[in-house]
Amino acid sequence: MAPDENPPSLDEFDAKMRQLRGETGSRDREQQGRAGQRAAFGGGLQAGVELFAGVGGGVLIGYGLDVWLGTRPVLLIVFFVLGSIAGMMNAYRVMRRLGAEGADDPGR
Repeated sequence: MAPDENPPSLDEFDAKMRQLRGETGSRDREQQGRAGQRAAFGGGLQAGVELFAGVGGGVLIGYGLDVWLGTRPVLLIVFFVLGSIAGMMNAYRVMRRLGAEGADDPGR
């Protein structure tokens, strides 16, 4: 800097800082939006896995008990129903938790 030049004023510096913060703020909001989408996708995937695991576990337990005890379709049907109920309840809990997290996050 040459000795005859004046340094930039503090007002110019403040304006530049506000401008830079505004740009990074919009990037942060965009990244938070993407993170929210990934979390929602992950939550939906978890709910599906919970449902599938409940039904599959019920069917496997029912079939295994039917083969072991010789009561072919009875326990399979009973545990299919119980596994389906358990899977739906677990999926509901996951979705309810995601809804509560989304309501707490003002950015969404």
